[in-house]
Amino acid sequence: MPIHDPALADWLRLGLIPGVGDVATRKVLAAFGLPENVFASSLTDLARAVGETQAARILAARHDTGISAQVESALSWLEAAENHLVTLADDDYPRDLLDAPDPPPLLYLKGRRELLGRRAVAIVGSRNATAQGLANAENFATALSSAGYCVVSGLALGIDAAAHRGALRHEPSAGGALRHEPGAGGSLTGPGSTIAVIGTGADIVYPARNRDL
Repeated sequence: MPIHDPALADWLRLGLIPGVGDVATRKVLAAFGLPENVFASSLTDLARAVGETQAARILAARHDTGISAQVESALSWLEAAENHLVTLADDDYPRDLLDAPDPPPLLYLKGRRELLGRRAVAIVGSRNATAQGLANAENFATALSSAGYCVVSGLALGIDAAAHRGALRHEPSAGGALRHEPGAGGSLTGPGSTIAVIGTGADIVYPARNRDL
């Protein structure tokens, strides 16, 4: 979806409304479809889905200059080549996450968007891991990445950082060729990579010492 598409601005606006969380957002999307339909709905219709208070907040957001400024800021961020916004309506929204009880309506992504569709394995653990634990996490991640899996962790200190380091140190087989395996969900096998699921904005690295990682 191109960044000049007003539908993308509607997704951002819906996701930036104070007091309207993911649960309410999913309710109105389930009831009305895309965000443009949500904002075109009446207070009465919205109230049936999320109650009058949140319905009023949603409609007020259409003309909220503060939210509009945040939307413009996010659209400017998306102009960078490796910055992306993935919505519940996008075909590449991670299927396993979509099947979870509470999938986030929006995913802010920095990096290789195609990795969202790769077979993945999560490696997480203590921030205060032993030297042996760190070595194990890194070695497991290297082996999994070399086998074509995307290693998912949280960018925290300790085991998480070790998992990311190991995944980026993958050791591809001769030629490093990717191959397609029937029955594997259409995914490619071969050298993998890593995804960091973060609790901050996608423009913030925490902890700061992991910036290079």
